Amino acid sequence: MKLKKVFSVAAVACAAVAAVPLAAMAQAQPTVSRRIFLDADLNKDGFVDLDEFHKDVVNGFHALDHNRDGYITVEEIRAIPDKTRVELVLKMLKVADKDGDLRLSFREVVEARMDFFDKADSNRDERLSLEETLVFDAGGAQRAAAAAQKKK
Repeated sequence: MKLKKVFSVAAVACAAVAAVPLAAMAQAQPTVSRRIFLDADLNKDGFVDLDEFHKDVVNGFHALDHNRDGYITVEEIRAIPDKTRVELVLKMLKVADKDGDLRLSFREVVEARMDFFDKADSNRDERLSLEETLVFDAGGAQRAAAAAQKKK
């Protein structure tokens, strides 16, 4: 797998799973989401169907599980060269780590990613358009900003 794809997968893992991007990511989200979407649209038909989405989840998990032990750990996340993405994936870890062991199992990643897919698929046709993805991601940025305001 190309290094570029690994970076895209890491961004997907955080932006899509957590749907709670950092402020800097929120500003760049349309561009990042577009690139991620285009990488996941394997047949280039303008949609990411469930099969493509599942392949992206599997490929993304394996790209980040460097030692092939079945978990994505904090150390593996910190090995991502792009430090902005490191912070995003660490945020995803906090959201998706249901058992609190500070690592992500394949099951935790699949459950979190499927939650994203279900919420983003606004017309319930079991495929994501770029527009659905961008609208959902923009809503995540707005939800994150609102949550940050409530904490102040």
